[in-house]
Amino acid sequence: MKPYFLLLCTLLLPITANASTDIQQLLQLVDYIGVDYSGAVNDGQITHAGEYDEMRDFSKAIFEQSQSLAASARKAEIVELSRQLITQVKGKGEAVDINRIAAAIRSNVIASYDVAVIPGQAPDLQRAKQLYVEQCSSCHGDRGMGDGPAAINMDPPPVVFTDYNRYRERTVYGLFNTITQGVAGTQMKAYPQLNDIDRWGLAFLTSAMAQTGESVKQGGAVYDRDGIRQIPLDLLKLTTTTPAQSEKSYGIEGLALMAFLRSRPDVLFSRGNAALLTFAKEEMSDSLDAYQKNKPKLAYKLAVKAYLEGFELIENGLNTIDPELRVSIEKSMTAYRNLIRDGLPAAELEVETHRIQALLQTAADKLDRTRLSGGAAYASAMVILLREGLEALLVIAALAAFLIRIDRRDALKWLYGGVFVALLLGAVTWWASTYVIDISGMQREITEGLAALLAAAVLFYVGFWLHSKTGATQWKEFIENNIQKALGKSTLWGLSGLAFIAVYREILETVLFYQALWIQTEKSGQHMIFTGFLVASAILAVVTWIILRYSARLPLRQFFAVSSIFMFLMAIVFAGKGIAALQEAGELGMNPVSFPTVDLLGIYPNIQGLLVQLALLIVAILMWLRSNRASTQVS
Repeated sequence: MKPYFLLLCTLLLPITANASTDIQQLLQLVDYIGVDYSGAVNDGQITHAGEYDEMRDFSKAIFEQSQSLAASARKAEIVELSRQLITQVKGKGEAVDINRIAAAIRSNVIASYDVAVIPGQAPDLQRAKQLYVEQCSSCHGDRGMGDGPAAINMDPPPVVFTDYNRYRERTVYGLFNTITQGVAGTQMKAYPQLNDIDRWGLAFLTSAMAQTGESVKQGGAVYDRDGIRQIPLDLLKLTTTTPAQSEKSYGIEGLALMAFLRSRPDVLFSRGNAALLTFAKEEMSDSLDAYQKNKPKLAYKLAVKAYLEGFELIENGLNTIDPELRVSIEKSMTAYRNLIRDGLPAAELEVETHRIQALLQTAADKLDRTRLSGGAAYASAMVILLREGLEALLVIAALAAFLIRIDRRDALKWLYGGVFVALLLGAVTWWASTYVIDISGMQREITEGLAALLAAAVLFYVGFWLHSKTGATQWKEFIENNIQKALGKSTLWGLSGLAFIAVYREILETVLFYQALWIQTEKSGQHMIFTGFLVASAILAVVTWIILRYSARLPLRQFFAVSSIFMFLMAIVFAGKGIAALQEAGELGMNPVSFPTVDLLGIYPNIQGLLVQLALLIVAILMWLRSNRASTQVS
């Protein structure tokens, strides 16, 4: 039987005690009565007098604690529920009714008093297993059966985590609270030496010990099929509701999903700031470990993964808060990959790894303290779409203007068809990346890089073709051979393909950036993401209108000349961005140089990208000079 010391400590708390501690004590009592009442009363009969006396005292303590709560919109309801709890316990009511009232008190208290009831990042269950062996197994046993060597003659005996009935009525937060505060008068001490994440890890680990492998497997199948769309067990519900509540609300699949999520809470953190940065830090550690084991290729791959699937997805949010820190981390992670490629001593990589991890932790702390407000989310959403969409829009608008100027409006359907297919596939990509598959950062960057280089080649060819028609003889032949027939079906397919590539490569990154932005924004400000998106769309529409309207005022020959220069410029931009994407994916090397970054023009400070762009520029100039010379000789 649990001693009365927990109750006495609660009742004797001074009025000036920390309010947060008072609320945690209240929730701890609520959790105990919900879990242990069934061991005291069954079918209206007292089955354990000592336990029943505790239940009566606990219910009175809960009522008194609820009366002393600070004023809130739900305080009256909490007090009334506490009064009902006293009545039910006194009348030896059914356990199901006690659990229902306890759950209602818990949810109302959490909703009203800003109680931190979820972990700030994904619990590390591997570390939790190690901590359990070191801190818990001596009492609770290796498998949570309460049969550890220190449990002999222990009164009260340690909790049996494999007790399925207790499992059904225990919340993860209740376990976390017990680990945090301990249980007065028992061998269950508080663990202030453990940080919050370690305590959450132990809470999740012990909360899952009564589960069977089959139930976890069934829950995994439910999650793979629907995620948490049909059964909305988000992180808050996962930590503050019991398996019995989940079963009551969602049936056997709800019970199974609860089992799976208690075993794999990390899936609910898959795109959160803390999880992404923790992932980046872990991958950096694994990269260093691989390098120390003389596996440089694996080390390089893991370093790339740390950037693409961890840090890059929170860059926009961090840039809003601390742009200098974002640049510092980005440069440091690039430098680290170069250290691997250059084969420098492992000791140097170890120093750099720790420095990068410290920077990542600083970023995590800043993002944790500063959720993006509605205004910041609006600005980020607008900048993302303008930055990612402007290149594609310029290409599409220029091609559309070209078709209109040569009076081939019938060909616009080919161009817009490519855009439509790209948008449709983009929507499918968003859905698939959210509910079906996890698109890795490396896959994304390789796809973007190859698409950009292909687009650069096509744009360069189109620019050359347009320029070739501006010479005197070529222009005369072009007009005489009927401009209407200048675009055959194969050319139209090419334009459609170019439109698809230009749009889809931007959609790939835009989708993932918006998903990350949604997670990083406080709930009350998430609607501003839509506002930013709509405003950016309107700006892009205005830019398109300006291009189409004013391009019509240029004489056709001058229009061709201007368009050819624009296509050459866009080819250089796409080439630079394609090289950069392949470098980020680890497919190409990167040698940094002292040179300004101009993201809008695809200019990045590394030898590889700059050389490719310089080569294209030289070829374009030579072609232009040759064409002009030929035109002058003919005329």
